[in-house]
Amino acid sequence: MGRPVVRRVPLKHWSASEAFGFVNLTVYGYLVRVLAALLWTSWLRASMTSPVLVGSARMANGHFPLWAYRGHLWVASTNAKAQDVAKKGAKTTHRYAAKEQWWWSFVDPSMRGVMEGMDRTILGLKQEHQATWAGLTKAQRSKTTSTTKGIGVRDNRDIPQWVKIHVVLRDKGRCVYCGEDDVKLLEFDHREAWSKGGSSKDPLNICLGCRPCNRRKGDRNWGWW
Repeated sequence: MGRPVVRRVPLKHWSASEAFGFVNLTVYGYLVRVLAALLWTSWLRASMTSPVLVGSARMANGHFPLWAYRGHLWVASTNAKAQDVAKKGAKTTHRYAAKEQWWWSFVDPSMRGVMEGMDRTILGLKQEHQATWAGLTKAQRSKTTSTTKGIGVRDNRDIPQWVKIHVVLRDKGRCVYCGEDDVKLLEFDHREAWSKGGSSKDPLNICLGCRPCNRRKGDRNWGWW
């Protein structure tokens, strides 16, 4: 099939318009897919550090995989993999827009600057952590037994206060599984279990869960979508 081909879609040729909790993703004038707004924002955020396959784009000569990376969209040949997209976009400047984040619509305007600062901080930390992990020898990595996938350095169960603030605002003070809002029963839960590598430092991996739901969940990976 030849060498993988990856090309960035110019910003003027794609859009993600939101309405009623859903996003219409359009590329080169064609509707690629309709998806939940929360899923789209989580993909876009995750793409700041790793390529995310989001669908396929219609081109003049067929349909081709569509990737999100560093906040941009990329069309690739069918034999292209995530590492090919990452290599192609390695020097591309991240496109981060606060208005596209999950918290923008329901956070008080006076708090948006603070939220954006915290969001940028965690994204920067992830990049720093990945660079640190890449620089470790195989022996050093093997000693890092509590490695967090996607971050690549030693992590612990402690959830930072700013992450808790993010989560409480986003989940609106309710258990994401059953809707319980009794603060005496609410706890912070890992979407991907910490014992399986889930981070305590990423708001997207933490959610509110009531004590009964969390006990039933155990160490299973059980997210809010």
